[in-house]
Amino acid sequence: MSAPATPAGPPRWARGFTIAASVVAAVALGVTLQQVGVGTVVDQLRAIGGWFVALVAIEIVAALCDALAISGFLGAAPPRPPFRRVLHAQVAGRAINLVTPLASLGEATKVTLLMRDTDGTRAVAAIARFGMVYVIINLAMIIVGAPVCALALPLPGWLARTLWLGTAIAAALVIGLALLVRGGLVARAVAGLRRVRLVSAARAAGWTARTADLDQTLRGATLGSWRPGAWALISKLLQWVAAWVVLHANGHAPPLAVMAVIATAGTLVNIVANLVPLGLGVAEGGTAALMAALGQPASLGVTMAVARRGVQLLYAAFGLTLLVSAEARPWRRRAPPPA
Repeated sequence: MSAPATPAGPPRWARGFTIAASVVAAVALGVTLQQVGVGTVVDQLRAIGGWFVALVAIEIVAALCDALAISGFLGAAPPRPPFRRVLHAQVAGRAINLVTPLASLGEATKVTLLMRDTDGTRAVAAIARFGMVYVIINLAMIIVGAPVCALALPLPGWLARTLWLGTAIAAALVIGLALLVRGGLVARAVAGLRRVRLVSAARAAGWTARTADLDQTLRGATLGSWRPGAWALISKLLQWVAAWVVLHANGHAPPLAVMAVIATAGTLVNIVANLVPLGLGVAEGGTAALMAALGQPASLGVTMAVARRGVQLLYAAFGLTLLVSAEARPWRRRAPPPA
């Protein structure tokens, strides 16, 4: 009886991509530290004081929850990476996302790291489903929370209109994403490329056939296959707990109503802030304006953005160190077991 198949390791390009992403992220981290100022980060962390331990603990638990979500989306059938490898991929990938624009290079890095223990289609599908869950959670927070905040809280007219507009856009995006996944996300993307004549009919047909399994995996066999996303929801809630801890550590713990608006309208700010590394400038300005609109000191918004960035910079430094140290070891393609 033959032994179960074991992946022989990722293709050579996967390791090259991981190394290149590590270099890009390391340079981006250095540039970001120069722009923010090491002294500013140290001063802000010193102001947080002993609460910094709580923030680190929250980040650790959130990373574990994210890794559990990815591990769940990978499924139980072999071959699959052990949990420590999944955690390594998540921490390293998020570290890259924090210091590079669009927060997307790290997702590809997670895939290349997972491909060392499972096949490429499975790795891509797991990370894609994990990302879609986060998108849905963010949009759901806007859809549910924004109208409640707009109706129940005394907000400036422009902020209330922004919340209603964000609700409509978020609802449309959720419906559109659900339809795309159900109809075949990759197949629809290839069809779009064919429609604008960027690829030939023959090539489009070939891509669609080769990615049919990926589309099926992305869709999920049952609704229950999306259950691992609950871990991502817990991780998201922990992010807002961390925001409250930062404000509490600075002596300005906001009431629940203010945190509710931060968790909804603040999500819009965070989405825009992801366009630049660590949200430089965008996070401070957007959060400060939001705090001022809520009748809170605008400086609290800046404090929250800068303190969160300090913790994220430490996370990025740790994650990149972990990634570089792992990639520095001699790498050998794993041979398949004898039949």
